[in-house]
Amino acid sequence: MKKHNLLVAIVAVVECIAFTAQPVQAAKYSKSEAKQVKYFQRKYKNLDKAQYNRNSIYQQAPNFANPFSPGVLNPAYISTTMDYVNYYRDLVGLPSEANPDDANRSAQIGAASLAAVNASASLQAHGLINYLRPNYISENDWGIAENATLGNINFLDDAHSASAGEIVTDLIREDNNIAGKGNIGHRALILSARATRMGVGAAYGRNSNVLYSVQNGWFADDILRQPVVNTMVYPARRVFPYELVGKKTPWSFSTTKRIMDTPKIYITDITAKRRHRATQVRNFGKAFYGDGYATTITYQPGKTKLINTHKYKVKIGKYYNYTFRFFRQNSKLK
Repeated sequence: MKKHNLLVAIVAVVECIAFTAQPVQAAKYSKSEAKQVKYFQRKYKNLDKAQYNRNSIYQQAPNFANPFSPGVLNPAYISTTMDYVNYYRDLVGLPSEANPDDANRSAQIGAASLAAVNASASLQAHGLINYLRPNYISENDWGIAENATLGNINFLDDAHSASAGEIVTDLIREDNNIAGKGNIGHRALILSARATRMGVGAAYGRNSNVLYSVQNGWFADDILRQPVVNTMVYPARRVFPYELVGKKTPWSFSTTKRIMDTPKIYITDITAKRRHRATQVRNFGKAFYGDGYATTITYQPGKTKLINTHKYKVKIGKYYNYTFRFFRQNSKLK
């Protein structure tokens, strides 16, 4: 679950993605790296950056009275949300997810129910725990909302406007997860090795300007599927957007193998020939097993300086090591 003030969100966006589109020298990348960078830069450029507010986010606004209606989102908001989800899945080598109408309807009922009770930013919002059902919401719809809100929830205070991409990016970066430092539950759901589909919902608070966003991504048949990958890392292998890491962004290693200890992790800046030990290493064990991972370990890069175009090697104890190079997604490689 994510919560932040709009001012903080704007600062984060300015800091992380509002770079001047300066040409990058291709000489810093190998031929294969340059090909990958150009591919992802094209995909990012084509993503919709439109801002939405209370007037534009809906095709039909919710009705918080009898007869209750959860409302209908602007189709462009839904499709853009999924475009960002699948862009990030592509970055880490995962297949795209579908976006069926029934999953969207459930997610919208979930978001509207959160808005109806003016849910506070706490873990109890997941599943609407300890919230009383308003009498204008049927027991059936409330049950749907309880299930849908077990997925990702984002709270955006004073949300006069926000883009679909900002919401998804906030969830995957995990800079301010109220579940605690290092917890990457939202990222794990977006980058699930089992998931095949996701529903999207959003609603403004009944008596507030809080924007409640729901990603309905927990389905019984998906949880029973075999993971499509054995390992998921963030930053990802190969090349990775410089804009997707910051001072508070936890790095992560998820695997289908069970790891009981907390390994030492080292990050080497291959370009600068400097090595530092990772800090705040935490083993979350099977916390994200439903997403396909028997072990998830998160950490901070510590004293490692993160520099665009530099190549890094990450060594996670005796279990895994890989390399990646940063690039700016909001730029154009010559």
